[in-house]
Amino acid sequence: MANLSETAKWEDGIFQIETTTPALGGADGPVNTAPRQLANRTQYLKQQTDKLNSAVTAAAGSAGSIDARFKAVEKTSAMGDFTYNGMTGATVPHSIGHTNYSVYVTPSKTTGGDLGDVYVDRAKNSFTVYNSGGYTGAGRYQITH
Repeated sequence: MANLSETAKWEDGIFQIETTTPALGGADGPVNTAPRQLANRTQYLKQQTDKLNSAVTAAAGSAGSIDARFKAVEKTSAMGDFTYNGMTGATVPHSIGHTNYSVYVTPSKTTGGDLGDVYVDRAKNSFTVYNSGGYTGAGRYQITH
């Protein structure tokens, strides 16, 4: 018993055996046309699946899975409100545990021109915001790491 020869290609349609179709077998026989077309589609889809699996494996890298890779490179963010405390500084606590993060701060109301230069001093579990203009008022922060 021989196997059908398969070609990895997408078949646009599948041959339908009619009541008038001769029941002839063999490599090019009408009885084997539809199974061969389905086998071709199967080979084509297998090639596509193998390519996708290879791409996913490469993208996962040493993390083992795409999900683990995303979690490894994912940036986390925290945001909230604080009160500027002028040149004395306003300390905002957090639980990051290291200093490899960025802090973005902005006043959340008009400063009346009193904000001046802003400096952020990062620590492991807090950051302090200083401003040279002496502004004491509402602010908003965002931490990304």
